[in-house]
Amino acid sequence: MRFYTVHLPASDEGADGGALGHAILVREGFNWLAFFFAPFWALAEGLWLAALALIVSLSAIIVVPLVLDLGPMLPAILGLGYGVLAGMSGNDLRRAGLAARGYRLVEVVAAPSRAQALIRYAEATMAAPMSQPAPAPSWTPAPGRRGLDPDPGFWS
Repeated sequence: MRFYTVHLPASDEGADGGALGHAILVREGFNWLAFFFAPFWALAEGLWLAALALIVSLSAIIVVPLVLDLGPMLPAILGLGYGVLAGMSGNDLRRAGLAARGYRLVEVVAAPSRAQALIRYAEATMAAPMSQPAPAPSWTPAPGRRGLDPDPGFWS
């Protein structure tokens, strides 16, 4: 089962079913395109600053070992680490880019595919009334605590 985050434009806050057409689903986990083609992937996603940072860091990985004559293996090892880091943070960079463009995270959905995740999100939003406020928490924090700690029953 994969997890997908559902992002909607902030302008679609009051929309019922029309917002579903503007939903963007981003999968949790490793991004293989970012692993193999990090700068090009970032440019294709519209992440200009991330692409610039990826290009500068890739240039440094290639040029610095050559200038300092550190051997041929170091750029290969650093390049592999660069790819792993880009792949692990690729979807997080995409979420940050969506947030910068005015999208808001509305839900996390578990489903075997992106299409199934969108169907599950649509079913959940159509079944739940839109105007109902979120329920208040059933526990109260202990005196002197800020309520940021999990309920002790959570761990047992």
